[in-house]
Parts: sequence; C-alpha cells; structure tokens
Amino acid sequence: MLTSYQLELPALDFGDDGVPRSSAFDDVYFDKDAGLDETRYVFLEHNQLADRFSSLRPNERFTIAETGFGTGLNFLCAWQLFLDKAPSDSWLHFVSVEKFPLNKEKLTQSLAMWPSLAELAKPLIESYPTLCHGLHTLFLPQHRTTLTLWFGEASDGFKALDGSVDAWFLDGFAPSKNPEMWSEELFQNIQRLSDHTTTFATFTAAGIVRRGLQAHGFDVQKVKGFGHKREMMVGTFTSHQESDQHPTPIQTSRLPWFRAKQPKAVTKVLVVGSGIAGATTAQALANKGVEVEVWEQGNQIAGGASGNAQGMLYPKLGASDTPINRFYLSTYLFANRFYQSLPLDQKLWQQCGLLQFPKDDNEQAKFAKTLASQLYPDSIVKAHPKGLELPLSGWIKPQAVCEHLLRHENIQVSLNTSLTRLEQQGDNWLAFNQNESLSYSHIVLCTANEQSALKEWQDWPTKPIRGQVTQIATRHLTAADQQQISEVKSVLCAEGYLSPELEGHINFGATYDLGNHSLAVSEQSHIDNLEKLQGLLTIDKEAISLADCKGRVALRCTVADYAPIVGPLSNKDTLIDRYAPLRQNAKWQTLDDCELLPGLYVNLGHGSRGLVSAPLSGFYLSSLILDELAPFEQSVIEALHPNRFTIRQLKRGEV
Repeated sequence: MLTSYQLELPALDFGDDGVPRSSAFDDVYFDKDAGLDETRYVFLEHNQLADRFSSLRPNERFTIAETGFGTGLNFLCAWQLFLDKAPSDSWLHFVSVEKFPLNKEKLTQSLAMWPSLAELAKPLIESYPTLCHGLHTLFLPQHRTTLTLWFGEASDGFKALDGSVDAWFLDGFAPSKNPEMWSEELFQNIQRLSDHTTTFATFTAAGIVRRGLQAHGFDVQKVKGFGHKREMMVGTFTSHQESDQHPTPIQTSRLPWFRAKQPKAVTKVLVVGSGIAGATTAQALANKGVEVEVWEQGNQIAGGASGNAQGMLYPKLGASDTPINRFYLSTYLFANRFYQSLPLDQKLWQQCGLLQFPKDDNEQAKFAKTLASQLYPDSIVKAHPKGLELPLSGWIKPQAVCEHLLRHENIQVSLNTSLTRLEQQGDNWLAFNQNESLSYSHIVLCTANEQSALKEWQDWPTKPIRGQVTQIATRHLTAADQQQISEVKSVLCAEGYLSPELEGHINFGATYDLGNHSLAVSEQSHIDNLEKLQGLLTIDKEAISLADCKGRVALRCTVADYAPIVGPLSNKDTLIDRYAPLRQNAKWQTLDDCELLPGLYVNLGHGSRGLVSAPLSGFYLSSLILDELAPFEQSVIEALHPNRFTIRQLKRGEV
C-alpha cells in the first residue's frame, strides 16, 4: 500500500535553447532540432503505424502503450498520424506511464516548441490531470481518442491493466541512466499485455532491454538508429510461452471469479435508466459510435435520485490507501474533468470548491487523520480552519446534465418504458417492456433499486434509503439571512449540505430516512433539513414558513459494503457450483474463469455519490463492451464486481 498519493515532480531545467532537461537523469526530453523527426522515425515508422492505421476496419480500436510520457511528444505525433490516416469511425487508445510527471505549466512550456502540434497540444493541456498517483483517463471524443496516464512506477501501471496492446513505444530516459525502470516485472507485464500482432520499437539497443524482451516472447532485431545513433531495436511478439532463458511465470492479478471481459460483436445496446449512471453510460458508448437506446420508466429524464435541481460533487475520500479509496479518488478527478467539458453557456456545473465541516468529534478525528496522513496533494484535499477543503468540487444541475448527455445523435430515449423481463436469445437478449420485445447485443441496467428483471440470475445486498431535499426562494428569507446566503461561494457540508444560491433559490438537505420508502414530500423532512441548514449558517429558521419550502424525494440505492455494483453479470447458481471449494478453503486457487451472461451488465448502487462515481463507471462499462483497456486498476475492478457478494458468501460458508 502507498503511504502517499503525492508525486515527486521532476528536477527539470530549461536551457537557453528552451529544451527541457532532467537534472536527475542528466538527459534531455527531446532533441530541439530533430525531436519530431526522431519520434516519427523510431516509434511511428518502425511500428508501421501509417499502414496499420490506414487498414483499420470500421469501428476498430488501436491501442498503443508507452514507457515514459515525458512531455507527451510521442503521444501527440501518434495522435496526429492517427487522425490523418485512420478511418473516421476508428478509435485510438494511448496508454503511458510516468513516474515524474510534468505539471501543466511545464508541459505547456515544453510543447510550445512544436507549433505544428499546437492544435492537438491544446486539448491535451486543457484536460491534463491533477498530479496525483494512479490511473487517469482523458476522454477526447471530438478526436476519437482516449489517453490513459499512470502516474507512478511503470511496472505498477502496467500491472494494473488488463487487455491487449497493439504497439509499444519503449521510451524513457536511456537505460544506462535509468536502469531501475527496466525491471523483470515490467517485462512480464509487457508480455502479458501483448498478442501475436503486437510490435515494439525503442530508441535504445541496450542489452538489458534486448535480453528482457527476448526472454518474454519478442523476436528482437537491431536496425539503424536515428541520426548519429548507430542502432535501435524493433520486434514482434511471438509467444506467451515461458522462455527457457527466463522460466519466471507470467503474473496476472485477475482472480478468475472476477473476470470482466467477454468480447462479442456489438450491434445495438440498451441502457435501462436515464439517471446519471444511465446517461453517462449511454453517452460513453454513443461517443464511440455505438447505437444506444435508453428506456426510462418515468415520464421525464432523470426522474429518480438524479433529478434534483442542484447536486454536489462530494467524494468519499479516506485516510488510507484501499481499492475503494482509489476508486473514489479516480472517479472524483475524472468527474471534475468530465463536468469541465460541458458547454459553458448552459451553466450546468460550477467548480466552486467544497468545505466539509465535522458533524461530531468522531468525524473531527477522521479529518485530523486524513490531514496527518498527507495522502493527498493540496490540490485535492487541504486543511480549512473549520475542517477540510476540496478545491476541485462544486455544484451540478443533475437533471439538466442528464438531458444534455442524452441529446446525442447515436442515442434514442423512450420515456414511460419499463423493463419487465429479460430473455436470452442465443448470444443476444430480448428485452420486454409493457408493449413489445426487442433484441439487443448488450444491455446495461442502471436501474438503482429496481432489479426485478435480474432476479433469475442474481441478488445483491442493496437497500433503498429515502432522501428529501428542500428548496427555498431567497426572497422568502430575512434580509440578514439573504446577506449570509450571498456570501456562500462554496458548497458547505456537515450533517447536511447547502449549495450556493442558484437562480434565486437555495437547495439544501438532505434527509437520510432509514425504513421510510414514501415518495411524498414531508413537512417533518423540511423541518429536519432546516435544522441541518442552521448547523451550517446562523439562519433564523423560525422566520421561514414551511409553506415556502419546496421539496423533492427520491430513494437512493445503497450497498452494504459502500461500493457501487458495476460490471458483468454471472448466474449466481453457476458461480456457487464452479467455486464450491472456497467453502472449505478461502485461499483455494483455480484458473477456471467464471461464466458470464454474455452482454449483460449493471451500473447501480452509487448511493448519494453518483455524481462523483457514475461518469467513470459508465466509461468503464463502455471499455468492457468494446473490449478496450479498462480505466480502472484491477484491484478496483474486483472491488466493484457484481460477483463479489457470492464469492464472499462462499468463503464464509453461507451458500
């Protein structure tokens, strides 16, 4: 486990010529006079990318993985070539690792040297992630590209991934100056992520790299290097078999009962539910060219828990490094970038920050522990005189966001349409509503508490929890209270929350009513919310008439282990039969993968954190459906997997 998500920035100098140089490794990031030509010669030409891009089939994906992101020069050159040569419906996924990432200022300064790349450098810089350890996904749909960055050790980054790479850019500082990067674990994961069509190119001809690649399944050849460099290496992957030279087995972190991918042809996808989980899932697929239908049982988009006028970006970040903490951190950072990309003129989102005040002594101690751990950089979590400050947070218009996301040429929305039954039809699915049955290659259920269509295969420990929010027009407040409200510039959270004034109203709450499933607005809930509001500000609640309080009620879908349920479905009975030995030995191992219900997925159980966790979860499901590298680390995939409950029950002897 990591002791900190904070990163060590590179010791970087810019010479008189403007070229960035690493002081630690005494090496330049690129050659000022020939940097573009070198990248194109070494990595693009010797991976035959122009021809391979041109010959991509309709809707085909191409994945490049790189050791050493540096200034992003290799990425920009490959991206530029892809957009020039590849079919207009293909997609590029570029994966890169970087232990010492540049900050946005240094990245901007470095890339200013290449005017021919400025058009692509701009969206890269705009979407460049907050510097924090872990996996970062940059989704660039206007340019048919996904950029995945791992900030941390290269071997850890590739170990976290599951999928297949088409071409490797083995870059980074010279092996003689940075031998630690070229570890046995790195070569193992390069082998694990390669297949029979995978190629590599590297500027170096160093023996440590040649021997490592040969020992892990690559046919390695030396060719003429660029410019004054005599030699470089290229090659093709030939075998997953263990080498006689290096009999170390290939390591994979995936447990067989947490298998996530089952590639199959994608024709049309049904997403059930139009809340934030359904809308983000549908849009992630639609942006990649998939035809999507959305069924919504209500008479309006986001009529459930995502239908509030104003919501908050409020992550659940703890004081220790766990898979769930990594999940919430990565989804929080992605959500910030995701909402930042929304049209500014529609005013759907405002990054105003969030102040979290402790609601009791126990929570005060948790805050102190979080700050003492120094787990996060200040750009994510920092101390505030009254608690914690989260600068990347803000408020969102959830229903308006969902409507915007579903307003897509590849998405068709059907309101007042309930999923009543599912039936397998070969490899496809028949979905029944109250009027008809239709066939789909893939179905994603984003239905929160409504899971009856799945009862034949699975059941999970979820429960609905009622929440009522309150809205008041600020004109109904006293002059003193109106002044207080006008000074609220950030979202405030403690026992309840208050968002800054929006369109002449304040929105606050929310109740957390266990055992109460009524959807009727309650005066008592308004009273409870006013009590929470008074805990945030010195509001004169006695001066507020309940008749002036408007309200909205929804039922959150919560999960017993506080993590959403996101991934592919299996038949519970089949799981129990296949992995029955876990009853006697919780450490029992097998290579026998679980059997998945082909093309059936869920995305639910986000509770009150869906505005944070749903966007990247939807993107993750699109990667499973389209057989792309996932945007989550393997440990996170396992923590979200729908099979986790049955496996726990087996290990405890409960089934």
